[in-house]
Amino acid sequence: MASRTPGYDILPLTQARSLSSPLRQEIVDALESQGPSTIAALAQRLGRRPDTLYFHVRALERVGLLKRRGTAGTGRKEAAVFDLPGRPLRLVYGSTPAERRRRVGPALDSLLRIARRDVKRALGAAAVATEGPRRDLWVARARGWLTPAQLVKANTLLGELLDLMYEAPPREGTQPVALAFALTPLNRSARKSNKGGAL
Repeated sequence: MASRTPGYDILPLTQARSLSSPLRQEIVDALESQGPSTIAALAQRLGRRPDTLYFHVRALERVGLLKRRGTAGTGRKEAAVFDLPGRPLRLVYGSTPAERRRRVGPALDSLLRIARRDVKRALGAAAVATEGPRRDLWVARARGWLTPAQLVKANTLLGELLDLMYEAPPREGTQPVALAFALTPLNRSARKSNKGGAL
């Protein structure tokens, strides 16, 4: 895994909009966990052909979300090595509702498409654990009323989960997993209910 360089705030709208592509989000995610990579290494990690990545890598490089960090190999096998401008990448939401919709909306749609695809694939897999402490398929939605202190705790736990995912490089004895969640305020006049459900 690459060392944790100082984080990078995604500020320009062009950068935020570039993440409307699920494949671009997957490229960024792979570099986040695996570190600097050639396009061939990224393709292998993502289970894709290298020629399907070139356009997207160039688009991410054009907006500054990928940087060239030298080369790997020699001679005809020399290839550019790409990395993120910093770790972790943080999408800056903006201060107004309109700005948040413009900046987060496209990336959110893409993230949800990836999550839906990942879950549907897992539902069709033979070897999936759906119970116990080693489960690797868990889809849930919960609704509750949190105090300010509980909201701090929820954010701390979610931050710890993200750190755990970022610090888990591919190595012997590990399996790839994806984590997607959404913590969002609800209409305050909604009926008080903790109903939710885990699938």
